[in-house]
Amino acid sequence: MIDSPLQQISNAYEDGYASLFITGRSPYDLIADPGDKKMRPLLEAMRRHFRQDFGMAFITYSLAGGLDWDKSRIEDERDRKKIEQSLKANKLLEIPQDENEAARVIRGLSSLLRTPTNGLQWIDGREMRFAVLLEFGEHLTPGGLLNGTQTDNQVIAIELANTLAQSLALRASGNLLMFHGRDGLIDDLVKGALHNVHLKQPKEEEKQEFLEVAGAAYSEATLEDGLTSEAVARMTTNTPNRGLESLLRASHRSGKAITAKDLVKQKNSDVELTTEGTVRVLDTARVADVQLCGTNIIKPRDFLERCATGLLKNDSNIPSNVMLVGPPGTAKTDLCLLTARLAKVSAYQIDSPKGGIVGETERKVRLQWSALSEWTPNISFIDEITEAMPLQRGAFDGDSGASRAVTAQLLSVLADESRRGKTMLIATTNCPWRMGEAMRTRFTIIPVLFPLLEDFPSIVVVTARRVSPSAQLDKDDPQIIEASKIFYEKGASPRHVRAQLSTTMIFRGVMNADTVLTAAKDFCDSTDRISVIYTELWAVKSCSSKSVFPWDDDIAAYPFPTHLEGLVNTSDGEINTDEINKRLKEYEPYVNV
Repeated sequence: MIDSPLQQISNAYEDGYASLFITGRSPYDLIADPGDKKMRPLLEAMRRHFRQDFGMAFITYSLAGGLDWDKSRIEDERDRKKIEQSLKANKLLEIPQDENEAARVIRGLSSLLRTPTNGLQWIDGREMRFAVLLEFGEHLTPGGLLNGTQTDNQVIAIELANTLAQSLALRASGNLLMFHGRDGLIDDLVKGALHNVHLKQPKEEEKQEFLEVAGAAYSEATLEDGLTSEAVARMTTNTPNRGLESLLRASHRSGKAITAKDLVKQKNSDVELTTEGTVRVLDTARVADVQLCGTNIIKPRDFLERCATGLLKNDSNIPSNVMLVGPPGTAKTDLCLLTARLAKVSAYQIDSPKGGIVGETERKVRLQWSALSEWTPNISFIDEITEAMPLQRGAFDGDSGASRAVTAQLLSVLADESRRGKTMLIATTNCPWRMGEAMRTRFTIIPVLFPLLEDFPSIVVVTARRVSPSAQLDKDDPQIIEASKIFYEKGASPRHVRAQLSTTMIFRGVMNADTVLTAAKDFCDSTDRISVIYTELWAVKSCSSKSVFPWDDDIAAYPFPTHLEGLVNTSDGEINTDEINKRLKEYEPYVNV
């Protein structure tokens, strides 16, 4: 059964809460009105619902729109007069539009809502009550202001809202007070007196219902071949319906089919807007044809495939936090996207929520993780986490506590065991030494090591086919083997190989073995091999489990590169930590990562 926003608010009222703080979904988002299965703004559906189900006259107020009770929607003149008389008795008609308007309105509404409506009836005999929605509550009673910095009218509005919300007379009257605003931006005195109702963005079932209703309104709208309404519902879940409606309307008017690319673009825009730029959608379609090959990628890939299966089954045994540690260009981001694709869930990029205003960072951090928690199942991704996020609690931040707020919230989220099987955070880094122990121990750390020389021919061939899908190449071709050796000795990662092959194709126009060899010879050695080695030593040192090492299945057969030789006990797989620390100390002065 769909937990609609109307039902969420009704449930709170029927549970006895007479004053609500409504957050989340905008009252101007569109819904399929359950009353008559027509497409309406949530605000209008609320107006109709409270009138029909609870006999309430619906009143709204905002600084921009003023007081509105939608007089034209009251059909009977006798009902209109009764409402006007009540508003007039509480000085809510003909309010001067000046700097004192908000205080006058809230004072009048306070009087109206606390007054018993005994004897006041609709013409059909039902008892008349009032439901009031104060829009943009953060503008009426703003939070984050120090005492003494509010205007007189803001102080009056805050005091009136606080006393009204806690009023026993309001509760006894059967009337309803609602504030709608952004969490964290409303005054604490007001928020603390209100019962919070967080309106979630529409899930897949609600999206399908909305698509059916909107499709009837925009009958000429079409979808590109292969795109079904079920797929559209899945792709747009957890986003406002406004964006989807705009695509349907444009298709209806222009005759152009809606594409998957359109939906992804709209979803990303909606997600960024909803999370105030702290979360972005990742396009998992870009790895649809990606093949990851090589000995060193097998264990990370297999481990994450098992995690994807666990997400599909809501398995609480899978880890909720995974960190991929290894040099740049070793397909760590592709691993994350492939995992989301296999799990059939959305993938979200997490960006730093740090802001320049005191308190703003803390609010954005809560908003960010609240959204990700609501949008389960999903995979969230932080690229180069040691650069994107402050990960050491004792480090100086010099930003009024913003970094510490991010660190504290991240530590709390990572420790939340209820996330298991519902959502997974995958982070990447090539600098694991830049995080504190408290942070590091909350992750399952998987090493993603630089490809082996023996695997480079296969990697080069697969990469060349990504650049030119029609290329006919053989990993055993002598020119491919020679090119692979050159790329490896120059320290070229798979990312470098792809970029170099693309550049060479501009000049050669065809992808063949000779082109690959030319690309390898032409590649300028701009990589820092020492930094790669240093990162791999740290990846081995930080690894959470021996079973994810690429040599775990057969240590004797694994061709250890020189910098890893002698670190692993060939009889039991134990790591010689003292030797790793010794080598790290030797390389440290020359590292640039």
